[in-house]
Amino acid sequence: MNKPHQLRTRMPRLDLQELAEALMQGSPYLPLRNVSCECRAGVLILRGCVPSYYLKQVAQEVVSRLDQVRVVVNQIEVVISPS
Repeated sequence: MNKPHQLRTRMPRLDLQELAEALMQGSPYLPLRNVSCECRAGVLILRGCVPSYYLKQVAQEVVSRLDQVRVVVNQIEVVISPS
């Protein structure tokens, strides 16, 4: 039986998609903040556009560290702006 001083606080559990998108939103690389994430049974799909192949790889590395991710499908397009 719970005593009044032993109340548990429940933290909201984020699903994998929300967690991955939160990581992108918190990235110091501004273009990653426009990357969307979709999750299906541990498969995380990344979509969006970034200005370099390096940032495409960074996005994949950021989410691949999540425990629930089995596979990352990186569909991010590299779009280089004309100078």
